[in-house]
This record gives sequence, structure tokens and C-alpha cells, in this order.
Amino acid sequence: MEERIVEDEYGRGIRFKKTKDGRLDVVDELCADEAAPEGDNESGEEVVIEFPEEAFDGEGEEYAELSSEEAAALKKKKEEEQARRLATYQALCTQGDGLLADGEYEQAEQVFAKALDYDDEATAASVGYWRAKTQNFTDPDVLVDEYVEAGMQTLEYDLGYEATAILKREYHDVFQAKLDELRAEEEPLQEQVESKQAYRRSILHTRMKKSGIAMGVSAVPTLASLILAIVFGLQNFSTPDDTYILPTILLGAAFVVFFIVFGIFFNKFLNDCRMNGKNEDLSETDDGARLLEIRDYKELYYALAQTAEDDNESAEN
Repeated sequence: MEERIVEDEYGRGIRFKKTKDGRLDVVDELCADEAAPEGDNESGEEVVIEFPEEAFDGEGEEYAELSSEEAAALKKKKEEEQARRLATYQALCTQGDGLLADGEYEQAEQVFAKALDYDDEATAASVGYWRAKTQNFTDPDVLVDEYVEAGMQTLEYDLGYEATAILKREYHDVFQAKLDELRAEEEPLQEQVESKQAYRRSILHTRMKKSGIAMGVSAVPTLASLILAIVFGLQNFSTPDDTYILPTILLGAAFVVFFIVFGIFFNKFLNDCRMNGKNEDLSETDDGARLLEIRDYKELYYALAQTAEDDNESAEN
């Protein structure tokens, strides 16, 4: 038996020992030269546990309380399990590639989906899965539909950076062609949408101006009749006769009428403002919504069509 020293990420030693009372003692070699407090080792004698070299590969906590034989057995079991997972992953990828070659896209998608569970990176499975799902990228919108809202960073994270790089490299022409199509559709549609938007804007601004003026004009007699009705009403309490009762009633009735008129023009002004706000929101019309969709798709296709050289050039600039 020999004492086992494990180096941590900072290169210092960690010594595992076990005392006779069964407690596990871990000593940081960085502090080994410091005097230990009295009474720490009540047993007076140490039993040292020997650990095999291969047991310490970043999983020290799992192996710490195992004997050397148990640690070696556990590591062997894990290696065998990993080998089985890798063999299954490779077999599924091979099967998926064969189905892709035969044009069996739906079955290939299912096979690659299974393969994704057998490898942490699963680059080949990720590439194969999207090849199958997009029918070898004859319909790349299937991929873009999935990530048009989330964006390129989420796409790279989900697919894996290496898998994304492979797709960008192998299907660059497909992505570039779709980008060119979107640009060709965007330009005339944008002119059409902006033209209609400007026409509606001029009409709505005129209506807002008219309803605003009418609202302001109606506010004057409304406010005046209210003030006079209040003044004459107060006079009724200070005079013994009924001189001010009739004027108060008439002014109150006038206020109600003017207030209704004011409310009509105020409501019309608010509706005109609401309509103007909708006119400025492209998503409120079918053409405007399509323009926004094109812009979103174009952004993601642009990112997919970027080559490694383009990315490096952008980073430098």
C-alpha cells in the first residue's frame, strides 16, 4: 500500500488517507508544511489507501472512497459503456446515411434523431438529421422556420458549431440562392408597402387635424357652459328668490349637449390616432407582415451563407 497524491487543477497535491476509525482524511499539500493542530489524529496511526493512476481522470470525488480494485472496475465499466454507446452511434449514423442515399428521408430523420442521444457532440448525427428533415436541403426553409425567431446563435448552439460549419460549407450555394430570392422579392414589395403606407398616412394626418380642431372648438362652449352653470348655481344659495334657477338649468342642459359633442369629436380623434399607429405598424397589413417575414428570413439566410472567410473578415472590421 502507498499513499496516493492527486494533483488538482492548480497543480497542488491532494493526499487521501483513512484513519483507523474509518474516517476519510484529505490533506491539501499546499498546507502540508503548516503545523497540524493537536488532537487532529486521535488514532495515532494512519491507514493509507492506494488508488490506481487511471482512477483519477477528473472524477476524484466518485472514486475517492473506493478501493483500487473497485475504482479500476468502475472505470472499466464506464469505458465499456462508452464504447457501446459510440458503436451504437456510429451504426445509427451509417444506417441513416444509407437511408439518405436511398431518398428515405422520413426514416433517416428518425434514425438520426435516435443517434443524437448517443453522443454529446453528435456532429454527424446533427448534420444527417437536418439533411433528412430538409430532404437534403431542397427545402432549407424547414431549418430556417425552426430558428427564424430564436436566431443564429441558438441555431449554432442546438446543432453544434462544427455541424453548423459543415452545413454552411456544403450548402453555401443553397443558402445564397435563397438569400438572393428574398432580396429580389423584398425590393418591389418594400416600395409597394411604403407607397401605400405614405398614402394612408397623409389621409389620416388630415383627419387627425380636422378632428383635433373640432374637439378644441367644442371644448370652449363645453367649458364655458360648465363654469357659468356652477356660478349661477352658487348664486341660488345666496339669493332669497328664484332668479338664477332657470339660467342654471339652461346652462346645465347646454353643458350636457356640448359635452356630448365634445365626446364625439374626442372619440373620433382617438380613433384617427389609433388608425395612424396601426398604419405605422407593418404587421397590420398582409403585405407589411410578409415584408417583415422576408427581413427576418433574410437575416438568418445571410448568416448561413457567410463563409469562414467572411466571418474572419467581419471580425477584423
